[in-house]
Amino acid sequence: MALESANYVSGLVATNPSGSDSISQGDDHLRLIKDVLKNSFPDADQAVATVVVKGTAPTTQVKGTIWYDTSTGILKLNTAATGASPSWLNLNGPSFCSFHVTMSSSQSLPNNVYTKLNFDTETFDIGSNFNTTNKEFTAPVAGKYWFNTAMRSSSTHGSDDDLAIYFGDTSAGTNSAYAQESQFNQVSGPAYVTASNTMNISCIMDMDASDTASVFAHTETGAWTMGNGSTVTFFEGFRIA
Repeated sequence: MALESANYVSGLVATNPSGSDSISQGDDHLRLIKDVLKNSFPDADQAVATVVVKGTAPTTQVKGTIWYDTSTGILKLNTAATGASPSWLNLNGPSFCSFHVTMSSSQSLPNNVYTKLNFDTETFDIGSNFNTTNKEFTAPVAGKYWFNTAMRSSSTHGSDDDLAIYFGDTSAGTNSAYAQESQFNQVSGPAYVTASNTMNISCIMDMDASDTASVFAHTETGAWTMGNGSTVTFFEGFRIA
């Protein structure tokens, strides 16, 4: 009878068994197929997810199904509890983003006005979601995003100052402080301590697609010059979920 020797699926011969084999010898083929399947899928102790490669979503999925969408080049993972209502998490493409930006020159900030910091130089921008013209990050998809910013003034300065990460809600047309750090330099009476300011702030934003994040600073008294040292004045972030 025609019976190949195989340990894995790739070793099976599609034309076996031949038409001349007796029905009674079929058990040899069945045992071979069972051995090959157990060797090829040793960890399949329950329903297994598959990897689907095509331009449209698979009509049947389980939690853990991986779909490579050939129409967009995006790898997706079904995270839903049931396959009936899949929830696709992008593993690359628009949802995979990270950036770090600095300022090419110092920036003089006016008195008593919240001013957007001039982050115009990208160290890296994976996903191309930071706009150096508008000085802001735009969320490519809905999700949770982590941001961090730091600053140092370029000269001594005596005032109460603020550093804030702003959230721009495109659906509502609003832009306001989401997280803020303040430095109070007045210690007694009308006198201020004159010092080179340093501040740092981090936050996690729940964002919809097209919402924005940017950095603003504010001073109460006199002009304030923001330094552009790349290790002390920067803005960075990435999508975490």
